[in-house]
Amino acid sequence: MFFILLVFSLMSFLCDFHVSSCDENCADKPVFTPSRLVVKHGDPTSATCSVKNVYDIFNLEKSLGDLKTNGTEILWKVEKMTEWDMFVMCYYELADHQCCSTLPITVYKPPDSVSFSFRNHSGPLLEGHQYTLQCEVHNVAPVENLTVTFYRGQTALGQLQSNNTEKKPVTEIFSLNINTRKEHDGVQYWCEAKLELGPEGPQPPPVATSEKFSATVNSTPASGTTPSTSSTLIPSFKPPDSVSFSFRDHSGPLLEGHQYTLQCEVHNVAPVENLIVTFYRGQTALGQLQSNNTEKKPVTEIFSLNINTRKEHDGVQYWCEAKLELGPEGPQPPPVVTSEKFSATVNSTPAPGTTPSTSSTPTPSFSMCFMLLSFSLV
Repeated sequence: MFFILLVFSLMSFLCDFHVSSCDENCADKPVFTPSRLVVKHGDPTSATCSVKNVYDIFNLEKSLGDLKTNGTEILWKVEKMTEWDMFVMCYYELADHQCCSTLPITVYKPPDSVSFSFRNHSGPLLEGHQYTLQCEVHNVAPVENLTVTFYRGQTALGQLQSNNTEKKPVTEIFSLNINTRKEHDGVQYWCEAKLELGPEGPQPPPVATSEKFSATVNSTPASGTTPSTSSTLIPSFKPPDSVSFSFRDHSGPLLEGHQYTLQCEVHNVAPVENLIVTFYRGQTALGQLQSNNTEKKPVTEIFSLNINTRKEHDGVQYWCEAKLELGPEGPQPPPVVTSEKFSATVNSTPAPGTTPSTSSTPTPSFSMCFMLLSFSLV
């Protein structure tokens, strides 16, 4: 008796589980309105799924919410969004074939707060030294959509994004290295966290800023401290021969909502630890990077930065800049070499001819149910 109950429980589960046997590349697939949802956690939301014809089996899989079917339309409604990683799929069945569409849903939460600090440092800064700015963003989701910008006064020093794909709220720390100059004395440092959720998200995007830190920059070490040789000696230097930009392990158009790695290769530069590499999208700085390599002779080094693409980035140029920051004793302005600019094409859907995912291969859902039923009757 227990065995029979177990078999019929499995049959019920498998017969209702349509995800693995669904074709998302079929003609006349169900259409969601709107085609994408961005909803704040705790808020209500809804969407409609429609098909062109009436089918005997026309339904919607969801992890939350209520349904109301009216002929060729299904209304999906949620009174309060309580999940972070939502799944909603609309499908119909024709003979042994299932055709479906998935509704992309982003559930978000703006940061509780943003805090700024200098990592492992307190008190005045020393001219010509390197420091690490730190921006801690508290309890934000999804963190992969967060853009953090560091500022010196009103000048953007660099933008950073997270590689974390966690959908639930997290606290994350972003860091950026800078070199100080005497003219930075009294300037305020701070950071800003912006949740970029695309055109379907709130406009303007949610923004949270840290408190501002007024920096004191001394040109010589304070009384009683050991003088730093870096503030009095001018290192031998060599500007880069060239700088090249590329997308790592990728060629051709980009896909909206995907992550890519920008790569900047700086050729034959010394000393590389004084090099600051900045990545740009158009005229917007995406992030600044520095090397930990203390080699004094000329070297070639590759710098990488991960980004997420959006449809509005279509046609925008990407490039990078290498600046040799040698302090007040070095050449003014500092030597700068830039790469060629790469014009990106961003597609909102996969290009024709690409290989569909395995989830688009039809696998009749009734076959396993029939096998289990036959086995139970033997």
